[in-house]
Amino acid sequence: MKKRFKKIKKIKPKYLIVICIILLIILIFIYGNIISHAISRRKFVDANIQIYQNNEQTVFKIEKIVLCSSANAIDKSIQQNLQDLNIYQYTDIAVYIDNGEELSNKNTVSKLYIDNISLEGSDNIGQKSLRYKNILDFGLKEELTENIETKDIDFNIIYTNEENELADYDNANFYTDCSNPITLEYLNYNLVTGYKMDENNSVDFDGSILEKSGVSIEDINCKVKFKINIINNQNEKYSCWVNFQIPLDDIYSGTTMKAAQTIEGNKYIFFRE
Repeated sequence: MKKRFKKIKKIKPKYLIVICIILLIILIFIYGNIISHAISRRKFVDANIQIYQNNEQTVFKIEKIVLCSSANAIDKSIQQNLQDLNIYQYTDIAVYIDNGEELSNKNTVSKLYIDNISLEGSDNIGQKSLRYKNILDFGLKEELTENIETKDIDFNIIYTNEENELADYDNANFYTDCSNPITLEYLNYNLVTGYKMDENNSVDFDGSILEKSGVSIEDINCKVKFKINIINNQNEKYSCWVNFQIPLDDIYSGTTMKAAQTIEGNKYIFFRE
């Protein structure tokens, strides 16, 4: 018996061209992805090498952070008879920057600003904010009229003694040689409103007023977080995240001054971006 074979149809040239083009596109796509991933990996490696080289030398670092915490009250009564007190808690913050001993364009400041401010704590009472504090008033009580909105803080840079003599320290100022600390004030306003002073009791306008007015430490605990950005006189940008819990465990005793706990045994290093 003779076997019958099916006749194989030949692919027409025009279809063969289309198939070849499709295969070529697929190969180009695969090859392109391989090349793209290789380039990305190389860029990633090169970027990390550059970052490492940029940060081999420590140019700026935080030496210490000093905190002064207390409380105060505003008498809103018309008779000023302590029958309508607005009680608030505040913490003055001084951040000292170490930029080495020999000054150069690399370790002196041409621009300084603080951004990415975060104040994490209970929202049950009070209104939290962070602002610049006049270094001449550090640790001193201020008579506030209203709460201050939290926003980025830009510092004016002082280069000479002549500029220093004319400087208005009610506005944010910083020396190019980092010889003064960055001074800030954390404020928790409207903790208690309409508080009436008992005629038979005396009260000090400090942290002890928080205890007498029934403000718990748990309600005023707060973690402060912000980013300090420095541009030096070589137009290089350095940044450092600052993050610490305000120590208020002994605020009822009056006014306290201490170092931020996160600095103990560890110094923040500014990272060149």
